Amino acid sequence: MTAREWLQKAKKEKFAIGAFNVGNLETFKAIVLASANKKSPIIIETSPGETDWLGEDNIVDLAKNYSQDYGVPILVNLDHAGSLAECILAIEAGFDLIHFDGSKLPLEENIKIAKEVVELAHQKGILVEGEMDHIAGSSEIHQGSAETAIKNIPMTDPENAAQFVTETGINILAVFVGNAHGIFSEGGENLDLDRLQNIARTTNCYLSLHGGSGVPEDQVKEAIKYGIVKVNINTEMRQAFKKELTEVLANNPDEIAMYKLEQPVVESIQKVVEIKIEEFGSGGKIYG
Repeated sequence: MTAREWLQKAKKEKFAIGAFNVGNLETFKAIVLASANKKSPIIIETSPGETDWLGEDNIVDLAKNYSQDYGVPILVNLDHAGSLAECILAIEAGFDLIHFDGSKLPLEENIKIAKEVVELAHQKGILVEGEMDHIAGSSEIHQGSAETAIKNIPMTDPENAAQFVTETGINILAVFVGNAHGIFSEGGENLDLDRLQNIARTTNCYLSLHGGSGVPEDQVKEAIKYGIVKVNINTEMRQAFKKELTEVLANNPDEIAMYKLEQPVVESIQKVVEIKIEEFGSGGKIYG
């Protein structure tokens, strides 16, 4: 199935596909193992920094190899690309989805570049995600409350969102409805579900939820009911990776063969991904 077909299935059957960031082979493998165990489609995604580290062609080849080896559908997404050049590299490498994030640009420039990305991507059957309102935070552990961090940042307006989607021709809209990147020490990551419902009503496209780490499970499930078909996860996996690796290194001071130390790390990340797959309702969807 293509990316479009998977997103359509998700929208129709009210589940979301997890979009999991990778920056190394261990995380990549953990996500794939979780997908195979839960029989769930997955989106492997890389930010520009992660893409530079791994290489566009390598990411696509790893996805194809793992998909064949484990019999699972793996879509590849470029996450938060800030330039046309970054998008073109991913399009040429064979990514399935391109997220152009022009939210920090003047609106006219954002629309202009997004339209260019759409034109180039659609020629190859690739879907494009756009971002109109900048989603705050970063994939880190933040001190304080998410509510405090985003209180002065305007959320996505349903009518403006509809116009943005129409003018750009994007397939997926990254909404800002109280979600923020990263995990906050005091919580406060609460979604404006009424706003989300209105955005779903006014826009004729798929909707994605960035900053999925830390958002209460019940709210994520409600957001999926209102049209979210893609949920991005990064921080919780990074947190699990570092915690487990720190413990493994401390408990095995004489071991220098890294592959022998990495299995518990992979398993720790896999557990995080499997929990998210259950939360998103995508488990078992490969065969049904």
